[in-house]
Amino acid sequence: MPIRTSYTALGCAGAALFALATGAEAQPCGTSTQSDAPPLYPLPQDGSWGFVGSDGEWRLAPQWRQVRPFSEGVAAAETDAGWGLIDSDGTFIVDPGAQDADRVIIAGETFALSPFKPMSDGCSAATPMDGTPYYVTSDGDTWTPPAFADRDVQDIGSFSEGLAWVRFAEGRVGWIDTAGELAIAPDFIDGGDFVNGRAPAAVNTENRGYIDTSGELVFPRKFILQEAGRYADGLAPVRLNDEAGYMGRDDWAIREIEHPDGDMREIDIATPFSDGRAAVRPAGMAAGPVWINTQGKVAVDPQEGARLTICSDTRLPAYTGGLLPLVVGHGTNICGNTPDIRYEGPGDPRSGPETMLWHLPWGRDKLVWLDKTGAKVIDQAACRRAPGVAALKAATDTGDLAPGAYRMTLSGTATGDVAPRRADAPCNRSEFTMDGNEATNAAGPWVLSLAGDAEWQGKPVAAMLSLGLPEGIEEGTKEIGATSEENLPSAYLWMSRRDAGPNAPRPATYTSQSGTLTLSQRNQTAITGTVEITFASRDAPSDEIILSARFNEIPYEAGPEVSVVETTGAVTALDESMPDDPLINFFTPAKAVESEDRLVLSLGEYGPKLELDLPAEYDGAFTAGPDADVSITFAGMPVTAEGQLERSDGRLSGDVTAKLGAHEQVDGAGSVTVRFAEIPVESDE
Repeated sequence: MPIRTSYTALGCAGAALFALATGAEAQPCGTSTQSDAPPLYPLPQDGSWGFVGSDGEWRLAPQWRQVRPFSEGVAAAETDAGWGLIDSDGTFIVDPGAQDADRVIIAGETFALSPFKPMSDGCSAATPMDGTPYYVTSDGDTWTPPAFADRDVQDIGSFSEGLAWVRFAEGRVGWIDTAGELAIAPDFIDGGDFVNGRAPAAVNTENRGYIDTSGELVFPRKFILQEAGRYADGLAPVRLNDEAGYMGRDDWAIREIEHPDGDMREIDIATPFSDGRAAVRPAGMAAGPVWINTQGKVAVDPQEGARLTICSDTRLPAYTGGLLPLVVGHGTNICGNTPDIRYEGPGDPRSGPETMLWHLPWGRDKLVWLDKTGAKVIDQAACRRAPGVAALKAATDTGDLAPGAYRMTLSGTATGDVAPRRADAPCNRSEFTMDGNEATNAAGPWVLSLAGDAEWQGKPVAAMLSLGLPEGIEEGTKEIGATSEENLPSAYLWMSRRDAGPNAPRPATYTSQSGTLTLSQRNQTAITGTVEITFASRDAPSDEIILSARFNEIPYEAGPEVSVVETTGAVTALDESMPDDPLINFFTPAKAVESEDRLVLSLGEYGPKLELDLPAEYDGAFTAGPDADVSITFAGMPVTAEGQLERSDGRLSGDVTAKLGAHEQVDGAGSVTVRFAEIPVESDE
């Protein structure tokens, strides 16, 4: 059997002999260099990769072709020049340029795997396509262990507990120490990292076990395991005969997993633990992988209740930085067609089908990160601030609400304490604007919407307060009434389940019953005040929620105004025939979209809407018709019109009189004049 202490390799007549190395100098690997920086997580955007914090906001802007997770404050990142290593500031400590011999080909596009393994015990194991493997320190220095001299080295592992495995060209695996000398001779065909004094090792493809740091077999008594993974949390994934599971120091620890409903399942595939969770494929189940805790209980089942759809459920990624990366279906939870994915090269264990695929090739996919309970913490599709944009201050230095800020508390059926946040911050759906198809910015009515987070039945929900303000409301203290009372302020409280499947229970709509509103400011600039409201559930009136909120100078957002000024002939008859459906509903909401050469103004979204098509940047009077540069349709059919269009601060105002001859939507000729204002122009990119 191999012996314990360091050796240096000597070539002799084509054979590898080993002699004791004396006076070996300590080298840079073997001591962990844990970073004090908060964890960062890879995330793609528009074809490039960057890193976000646990709040989902960008810390390092998307700028790299590929990246890998951080470890000990260092991550691999690829540019067009190749792979390098960056620190937590995004600065390259090893310039890009390295390539790995292994690569993944996805739908015909080739991506080289990173030649840098995760930083461990102060070093990253590097396996460049050309040249001998070596180690890189967290400072970017390189080190080639003396044991590699005059040897053809295929692959190397990370340092763990002072030892790192090495695969030589003859297909044999040994371990080097931190001096770079052989500590365990290459008598094995496979091996892994040491954890608590044990490492997996194989004497042939069917016989595996665990050795100690002297290279001696310590568990089981013979090399009888068909599969053996590294230890973590005192447990190691193994396969013995036809049984997969986890063994402790001396015997089986987990042979079945337990689902929350008490259902017990045997294990088909087991993977090493990381952050107290391990990916497992249960036997006889088509639902995909689950993640268990160290007691063998299912802690995370992403696809339970159709909450998420894993795009490639043969892959079993591990937790990193306390979170689990998954590529899942986007929108309707449908991933799209699975592309052709294949690997080429000498064979890297990181290219196995069970490893994380750091690509999103399914068409309807996205990357999410889940916490240890399975809750979604980071979502690629979520709104976030642009890279480099700082968060707006929600409080002053004295602790008061900053202009544009608010806070809310909820008690009762739903609870929550919404810390001060800015209504005008990117991604905040709060707003103060006019309310209704016939509203105007000057006269109202208006609505103040404030978004927050709460808990309902122990589950996280997104809460939205919608406070309706009647026409002409002035400053002062007002009574809040039920939503059926038109002349009093009233409110709705909507809540939506976060991260829930389609069949999960959902909160009812809550409507105001009573309360008090105090306004110290309300104009077309901002609104300031306090409110306390008692809400009742529409489904169960005895279920009540008390909401209190304070808001300071929430900025007013001018809304698009549309009004029907005049109708004639058949259009008047059409309006009179629909007393319960005012004609104004045909022409709202309004939307303007401008491309490089055209401006389309839509008055209405469905049914007999008016749609103007003008040259880009148009401003002034117009005459529209089939042969004019400006065209107009009513309910999709060409008509004629004349009117005026004015631009100011990216918004459109004006009027249009559309003249209808024979038209399938009206009985006879007629016209309608519509006035519009404050319609924002969107860019068609």
